[in-house]
Amino acid sequence: MFYEMSKHCFPSVVSCTFCVIAWVAFSMDASYQNVPGFYMIGRVVFEFAFIFPFGWLYYSKSHPDTTLLVQQVLKSNPGLDIEKWDEIANRLNSSFYQEHIWNTPYFFYDGQQGQLAFRDNVLRPYLEGKFEDISDKDKIQSAKFYLQSINENFKLSLKDNLPESFLNSELPRDTYRNKSMLHSRHLFMGIIFLRRQYQILLGIVMGLFQKSFFSLFCCIFWDQIFSRDNWSFYWLVYPEMGIMQGIKFLAIITKVSPGEELDKWDQIARYMNQYLSEEYKHLPNNKFFDGKHCLDCYQACFKPLSVGNSLVYGELKEIVEFTKRRVE
Repeated sequence: MFYEMSKHCFPSVVSCTFCVIAWVAFSMDASYQNVPGFYMIGRVVFEFAFIFPFGWLYYSKSHPDTTLLVQQVLKSNPGLDIEKWDEIANRLNSSFYQEHIWNTPYFFYDGQQGQLAFRDNVLRPYLEGKFEDISDKDKIQSAKFYLQSINENFKLSLKDNLPESFLNSELPRDTYRNKSMLHSRHLFMGIIFLRRQYQILLGIVMGLFQKSFFSLFCCIFWDQIFSRDNWSFYWLVYPEMGIMQGIKFLAIITKVSPGEELDKWDQIARYMNQYLSEEYKHLPNNKFFDGKHCLDCYQACFKPLSVGNSLVYGELKEIVEFTKRRVE
């Protein structure tokens, strides 16, 4: 019983321990004013204590037992069928709970989370060429099944007709003055970014003024940590799109063959906005602002796949290489 409690409460225990250490550091800073390093130590430890439980939960959810996951994928061959992924998530939830891997019967929130875990732990390593042993045979096979499903969906999307009536629809630029008026997250993201840079710059200036090398080290350290996470903010600039929506996006680009003509990218934006409004009814503003916004999205999120530099749509690399000829 104590083992089960300690295993599942481990993040909270660690967080509380670091809070105590931070409190001690703050107390020592109050007692010894001539040692500014105590304050910085307390601040760093306190921030780590706050972040650690969420980071641990994210890591645990993102790295489940891949053996069971791969077995279920080989058995069901879900491809991009979200209903089949829901069934897989349901079976794995029961299995993880019964085998005491997780302390609740809800490891995966839904099938989409299970699909994301498969992409991160099986598909991405396969695309990076990390599976070479005989023991990885099942993982390789499941990844091939998944990629085959993606190619089939792309071929089907190429056969879809593009209604000409959509070409007369308005773009958000016809109604809104700029992107921040359409997407409040653009403004929020800008404020967060500026605030973060201000804090880091202020910390560096204060460190130089106080001649505290430890303060400078902490500022540089956190700047590096945040810079590695900039891509997660970067994706907020564009409409939310999953793999299926990414396939549809590339199929429309292939059919329109826009090159860099903004008028044709406006057409693509109109088609995609209609499609996204049907797919994401709970996100009415999940749209492209105009054709330029659409082109920027392709160049930032998909074009890097041709040189293997993408964190989100790695499984669409072959499709991007096919589509690339229609854009250049």
